[in-house]
Amino acid sequence: MSTTIQSTRSRRTRAAAGTILGTALALSSALPAMAIEQPVDDSITSFPQARAAGAPSFTADLQTEVHIGDEVQPTDFVASPDGKWGYVVSRDLSEFVVIDLATREVANRIDIPSVGGAFIRLSADGTRAYFSAEAQYWSVGVGVVDLVSGAYVGTFAAAPDSIQEIIVSADGSTLYVLGLNGDVDRIDAHSGEVLASTELPQQNFYGLALIDDESTLLVGQGNTVYKLDPVTLEQQASFTLPGVSSVASFSVDTTDERVYFADSSGSKLGVFNPATGELSSLIGVGNVMHETVGFDDLDRSFGNVPYWDYLMAADHATGERSESVRVMPNAPFSINTNPVTRDLLSANAGWSNAEKGSTVSIVNAPSVTDPEDVAVEAPGETVRFQTEALGIKPSRGGGVNWQESTDGETWTDIEGATFEQLDVVATPEAVKSEYRVRYYDDFWGQHGASAAASITAPDPKITFEGPLADGTVDEEYPAVVITATGQDDLAWELADEADVVVTGLPAGMALDAADGTLSGTPTAAGTYSFTVKVTDAFGEDSREYALVVNEPADPTVPTEPTEPTDPTDPTTPTTPTAPADPTAPTDVPDEDQDMLTKTGGMAPIYLGFLAAGIIVAGGAGIALARRNMGLADN
Repeated sequence: MSTTIQSTRSRRTRAAAGTILGTALALSSALPAMAIEQPVDDSITSFPQARAAGAPSFTADLQTEVHIGDEVQPTDFVASPDGKWGYVVSRDLSEFVVIDLATREVANRIDIPSVGGAFIRLSADGTRAYFSAEAQYWSVGVGVVDLVSGAYVGTFAAAPDSIQEIIVSADGSTLYVLGLNGDVDRIDAHSGEVLASTELPQQNFYGLALIDDESTLLVGQGNTVYKLDPVTLEQQASFTLPGVSSVASFSVDTTDERVYFADSSGSKLGVFNPATGELSSLIGVGNVMHETVGFDDLDRSFGNVPYWDYLMAADHATGERSESVRVMPNAPFSINTNPVTRDLLSANAGWSNAEKGSTVSIVNAPSVTDPEDVAVEAPGETVRFQTEALGIKPSRGGGVNWQESTDGETWTDIEGATFEQLDVVATPEAVKSEYRVRYYDDFWGQHGASAAASITAPDPKITFEGPLADGTVDEEYPAVVITATGQDDLAWELADEADVVVTGLPAGMALDAADGTLSGTPTAAGTYSFTVKVTDAFGEDSREYALVVNEPADPTVPTEPTEPTDPTDPTTPTTPTAPADPTAPTDVPDEDQDMLTKTGGMAPIYLGFLAAGIIVAGGAGIALARRNMGLADN
């Protein structure tokens, strides 16, 4: 539920005629007396014509238009601090429109009680939006939107008439609001209470900025810049900018020593130093310049030219404007920037050319995506590297150009490679190179290059892991193949590498360069180490091996026969013991048995053995006697 928040204050009431005149100047400024030549839009003539299907091409993706409503006349378009959301108000639309800047589509519409709005400013944390609530060309207060809940909070009615600018303090507690007639208010950002107010002389005030850690408030009117105390709003100093008709739209980037401004009833964009009052740059750009934003790193500012439907750029390094432009679909009424992507944002109100606008534009900052590596399987294949270029117009020296490098440091343009695609034949030389795309855009004055990409191909690989069998001096080594995978031109060789101790192959052996066969007859013993390298069109691989060559073994010496030994003399027969008495009793007490033993008595079984022994001995004796007799007869 919205509310109207009012506060009592003392202020000077301007005459209605003065307010009407000031508003007319702000919204429909007459052409300045000294006109400046309009540049020629080269958007169509500079782009490549249609090409054969599949051939490299270039599409200049310069900007995106987002439809807000039919003929609603968008007046302001700003981005959230995190760069994710865009916010739009229009002259003839009672909505606060939210845009998803990633998808570039309308994400939400918040109803507001006023007929329309202008001049959106956000708190530093991005939770609140403040804008000039308007009824056609008249301000009715400051509208407040809670961006977290997506609800309209209320209207601060106690604000200057015909609001031209709003500033939010860094802590979000205070608003500074500038009226066309020189009224400046400091307002409590939560209650809407006017905390301080001042009335500067003259009329047609358009510039407001808080600088120097919020210790100085700048206000611009005509060619004069006032410096106010930000608490009391008392005037501290002022200085004039020569050659300026109506200083407006103050913009600060990274340093408060450079304040960018537009000459809102003239044709110039400029820069001044508020500490010294020095005008450091003033460049004739368009007719007329309405607002501006600047980039310190580019030393460049951009402004909207409603009468030409252009966004244009001033190069403060050279003191010249860029002849390259960005063409809006209708008269651009505001210009802002996305703080993250640095894209330019334009609200295309269309009031200056009698046409009512319906869109806002997101103007892409220049960039290219990084190409990816491309794989091939065999030489001769054609590969395609690709990039997507944003915000780059191929005219006035701008566009893209592919480059090649063999060392990753020195890059050379490839002639004719000015498209978003690059086709390369995968030769051995091409595989060893890297490729990237550089870009330039004259409107942005910005150069850059992508990361490098390369052709990836399967390197040859030695698959024989070893080990090698030992060899023997003067014996043919059993041939072994150092197997490897690779292209048809695969070749083998012995390599000398600085980090490998190489003694080489044994004398008498060789490595076949065509098939990797290791063979031969080693002629010297030792332990050999060597590195085998295989190469093909796409690369190389190497592996170290060790080979031991042994001396041949000595022949075995025959063993001498052993002398025969003398036969052992036969053992002399033992005289048999007399047989025992067969009548002796067998069951003899132990003591009696002992007695028998002592007296030579034997058991019958022993007597049997003894008798048999006598008989055998007798036979042997007879045989021996016969042998002796035979010897004697001889």
